[in-house]
Amino acid sequence: MLSFKRRSHGQGVIGIDFGNHSIKALALSGTPQNYRLAAMASVPTPGGSILEHQLQDIPQVVGALKQLRRLLGCRYTRVATAVTGSSVTTKIIAVPNTLTSDVLALHIEQEATQHIPFPLDEISLDFEVIGPSARYPERNKVLLSAARTDNINARVDALQQAGWQTRVVDIGSHALARAVSTFLTTQPHPALARSQQATPHLLAVVDIGARSLTFMVMAGHEVIHTRLQHLAGEEASAKADHADGVPQIVGYIQSNLQLFCSSSGHPAPALLCVCGGGSLLPGLTAALTQALSLAVVQPDFSAVFGGAPGDYPDAAVYGTALGLALRRFSSCPT
Repeated sequence: MLSFKRRSHGQGVIGIDFGNHSIKALALSGTPQNYRLAAMASVPTPGGSILEHQLQDIPQVVGALKQLRRLLGCRYTRVATAVTGSSVTTKIIAVPNTLTSDVLALHIEQEATQHIPFPLDEISLDFEVIGPSARYPERNKVLLSAARTDNINARVDALQQAGWQTRVVDIGSHALARAVSTFLTTQPHPALARSQQATPHLLAVVDIGARSLTFMVMAGHEVIHTRLQHLAGEEASAKADHADGVPQIVGYIQSNLQLFCSSSGHPAPALLCVCGGGSLLPGLTAALTQALSLAVVQPDFSAVFGGAPGDYPDAAVYGTALGLALRRFSSCPT
């Protein structure tokens, strides 16, 4: 159980990240030009209450959320959370840039029938216009996101019972990407600076959880590849908690990098950012650097909020929670 608090003022928003091992919360306050870390805390996820990223036992989850709220110790009631796992689908599509907002919404719904592997009456759809297509100037790139409605409703219901109001339901991988972009914008890494000759530069991000690993690749600030991989065997959670799991985790990440490069034709990313509880394994960063021959970093809250890295223990665990809280301070619609 972790807790971190700082005095803050003004309205704030809390990012809530539901994990198989723990539930994390991070609160930000301030303005888009000057936001501050107000508090962050985590509590263990009750055994069996969240499986395969789905809430299985709402009363147990609500009890954990109430404990988390007390531990967080801030009065904010607005929260942003995320869905992830096999019930979530994202796709970047190109649409004519002449469409009005009403026509665009209808067009997106029609596109969803082709790209989303679930019946439309069972899912919730959202989309965001990213910008012009480099290949087709007369079209805009649109990020289409879909998730099973019952998965969303379970999170919203649990948060409401704990006393919180859900303002945003995001996609977990995109929330993490937002946090990573914030880290690297605030404190650029030399490996990315050297890669600017390639347009755009590629960044790999891996979130290592107790039972799964999310691997994604970003081109600039845009997520172009995402893959969720479940850790094999009954000892999966142990692998993410003990040093003897390092070779297995390195192997998973190495395989994902090779698969991305071979299937996409892209070169290897210039930098790997490792997040999640498994990223704290002793020796993991050194082992990845040696095995992959690329630069490896972990999120550093001091780059964003000031202070020294030691002021923010286990910051890598809170990447997704930070990305969720940042929704209020980004240009994304809320």
